[in-house]
Amino acid sequence: ALWEKLIQASNIPAEMLPSRTGGGSSSHGRGGPKTWTDEEAAAKLASLKPIQNGRLITVRFDSTVGDVMPWSFTPTQLDVKVVPGETALSFFTATNHHPTKSITGVATYNVHPPKAGLYFNKIQCFCFEEQRLLPGETVDMPVFFFVDPEYVEDPQLD
Repeated sequence: ALWEKLIQASNIPAEMLPSRTGGGSSSHGRGGPKTWTDEEAAAKLASLKPIQNGRLITVRFDSTVGDVMPWSFTPTQLDVKVVPGETALSFFTATNHHPTKSITGVATYNVHPPKAGLYFNKIQCFCFEEQRLLPGETVDMPVFFFVDPEYVEDPQLD
C-alpha cells in the first residue's frame, strides 16, 4: 500500500510515498512532528539504526509561495528515498525577486496523511527560523530529517 506525506513550508509542500520492499515504513511519534534541541538531536542520531529490509520510503517535495511574496521557492531535488531510521538531507532554493527590498519569510509545512506526520522528524530545518533574503539573493536552505523506526509498528500506515 502507498501513502503520501506532504510537507509545506511558507506554503512549501513536500510529499512522501513509501513503497514496499519488505519490512514496514516510518514516521514519528505521538501528537505531531517533533523538533529537537541540539542535545536531543545528537543523542537520537547516535542511537538511530536504519531498519534492515525496511520499506523504502520516497519523500517527495513540493513548494508554493503566497501570491504577495516575490520569492521563488523550489526543492533542489524532487524526492529522496529512505528507510525508517535512516537520516536524509535535502535542500530548497529560495530567491528574492524584489529588485530593491530585503524580504523575510517564514516556512510552515504540512504532512499528509496526518498520521504519517507523527513519525517525520526534522533535526535541522530552515523552517525553524525566519529567513531574510536581500534583493535578488538566492540561497539553498537545508532540511535534515529521518522517519522514525516506530513507523513500521503502525498498522494504519502499512
